[in-house]
Amino acid sequence: MKVAYFDDARRFGADAALVKRLVAEVGNSGAFILKQRVSALEEAIKGQTGAAHAVAVSNGTDALLIALASLGVGPGVDVLTPAFSFISTASAPALLRARPVFVDVNPDTGTIAADELARRRTPESKVVIAAHLFSSLAAMADVQAAARALGLRVLEDSAVALGARTAGVPAGLAGDIGLYSFFPAKPLGGIGDAGMIVSNDAALGDMCRRLRNHGQDGVTRFLHHHLGWNHRMDEIMAAYLTAKLARLPALHARRRAIGERYDAELGKLGAGIRPLASAPGERVFYTYVIRAQRRDALRAHLFERGVETQLYYPVPLHLQPCFAHLGHEAGDFPGAETLSREALALPLYPEMTDAEADHVISAVRSFHA
Repeated sequence: MKVAYFDDARRFGADAALVKRLVAEVGNSGAFILKQRVSALEEAIKGQTGAAHAVAVSNGTDALLIALASLGVGPGVDVLTPAFSFISTASAPALLRARPVFVDVNPDTGTIAADELARRRTPESKVVIAAHLFSSLAAMADVQAAARALGLRVLEDSAVALGARTAGVPAGLAGDIGLYSFFPAKPLGGIGDAGMIVSNDAALGDMCRRLRNHGQDGVTRFLHHHLGWNHRMDEIMAAYLTAKLARLPALHARRRAIGERYDAELGKLGAGIRPLASAPGERVFYTYVIRAQRRDALRAHLFERGVETQLYYPVPLHLQPCFAHLGHEAGDFPGAETLSREALALPLYPEMTDAEADHVISAVRSFHA
């Protein structure tokens, strides 16, 4: 049996008629960007999360840029950010001409280590980015407590965690501002790029709305209060995501069933192969990552048995060439470096069959045996 890491044909094939209908409806309406369908999606996300403000944008990375800018991040500002994550959590501050200050992660979860924040904080530090990663929740209560003590604002990167809850709070709302990504592979995956910023802070919500659309206030066109970007969401994307949002609980339930089966079976294998843990909370199973001491050999073993895998992330952020000017060396962030050597992502998506999930489990167990 072959098990693909992603299967977009299965994921989106059933929506072919829906997509054709929505494209025709939007095309015939003559309203293409930041119109009624975008507003409807924003209202739907507010209803889903309880957020006071939801701002639809072009993708998750742009959501990070806008959210950081709304918090005053720019030249002369330091942003504490995980040393192990997708590049955007470090590149977004850098693109704003701020300095990313890396913080090690807990190697058991892959998320930022709250107890490292005080040691890494600089006099110029203003914001900490806490990112939920793969299927693991960041310890938001600990991050918030540390941030308050240090005088930091908290950006909660919930790109992968729409629908999760930490300490009873919807992911995205545990900090000052949060965000979601609707990249096709995400739990609420679109038919292209899109993202959403959420906050309960009226000033931040208003600023994000302005920054996504050239600094305009949405009332008077061509009056630019700030230097902003063209980071707007298309109507077709919003229409599709609004339609799909109704299916999100069922998609989450199927992901959870597969993820919990992986946890139960692969969690028995001992220290040599073990699933990443999560901070307490109601997590959303997105990418399923295990730690394997013989990661590359395991990956080859799975490939021979038809199981496709991915490496997230083979080079930690502090050792990426684009951040060489920061002067970091191997050994600076041992948690991040351990995960870069050991992390291996297994297939997990709601369209997988039970037989495919069982084959993945069997293939991993046969290596361990």
